[in-house]
Amino acid sequence: MKLNFHVNRALPALFFGCSFSLAAETIHPAEHDDTKIPELTAPAFRFYGEIGLGGYMDTEGEDKHKYSDGTYIEGGLEIKHGSWFGLIYGEGWTVQADHQGNAWVPDHGWGGFEGGLNRLYGGYRTDGNTEVILSVRNDSSLDDLQWWGDFTPDLGYVIPNTRDLTTALKIQNLAGALRYSITAAPAGHHNESKAWLHFGKYDRYDDKYTYPAMANGYLQYDIAKGVTWMNGLEITDGTGQLFLTGLLTSNLAARAWHHTGRAKGRDAAGTETGFMVSAMAEALKGVYLSTAYSYAKHRPDNAADETTSFAQFGIWYEYGDGRFATAFDSRWYMKNASGDPSDKIFLMQYFYW
Repeated sequence: MKLNFHVNRALPALFFGCSFSLAAETIHPAEHDDTKIPELTAPAFRFYGEIGLGGYMDTEGEDKHKYSDGTYIEGGLEIKHGSWFGLIYGEGWTVQADHQGNAWVPDHGWGGFEGGLNRLYGGYRTDGNTEVILSVRNDSSLDDLQWWGDFTPDLGYVIPNTRDLTTALKIQNLAGALRYSITAAPAGHHNESKAWLHFGKYDRYDDKYTYPAMANGYLQYDIAKGVTWMNGLEITDGTGQLFLTGLLTSNLAARAWHHTGRAKGRDAAGTETGFMVSAMAEALKGVYLSTAYSYAKHRPDNAADETTSFAQFGIWYEYGDGRFATAFDSRWYMKNASGDPSDKIFLMQYFYW
């Protein structure tokens, strides 16, 4: 199903600004606060994590009303001793498979498990709150803002920046009105054949650690009380650059981006230009209603142009003193979207410890 949507009405509202304060303000759960790292004020070891039970379903098309499992578990140990800190954190999820051994097939049972370590690093924090972090597993600086400006629970647009890294150096300062983070990494040549953990034939988790040399980062500034402006940049060796900007308030957000070398993922050369606007309101205590619109124009070098265009509506309900949350999200493609993509719904029950 496609809905009519006048994109030209949304474009003026996006004036290339948007941002997100990681340190100075409380993060609402609907903003994809997916790690929930507890604040430690004394030397300590802390184990924490989460479990999600649920998944996705198409509302039309070939996979109409077929369930795609999204169940996952993640957890890790955070260490802090004076100015020194570190984290080891793993994640994994179930893989659906049919009787022929094909993975990620909707409406089929559990076929295996995929997972691995996605954070393993140590760092030092100066008296001025500058952090220097060395890692063999970590998120890039822009990956820390992957869901920035997106108040919806799950089905938001994924900006085409480099996300998970192996060997990397990150320098950041997330305190005060002016904040920054910079990450640099050499080319990654790691894949599942070299994985430290392997969970069987359906596990391709470590394949994501093959990527070109890169550096990315962002600068944030609180231009007014409750209003933050952010600009981000990624430079890669051979796959172009990403430019990102936006504005964030407690209830409204907008972001825009342009990638000079990736039309639709790392393997599709070309360009991508897009924007997203999002809004949220707390309807009742712990109940957050959210909506968003995303638009992206893909211009591959060797294929016809494509358009991604969809709206979302989501609900996030958090209770039990933050130990539990229930989320619903939905994605509805607009009439200007290319092809005939299927609308989708998402339902998940979360448990935090």
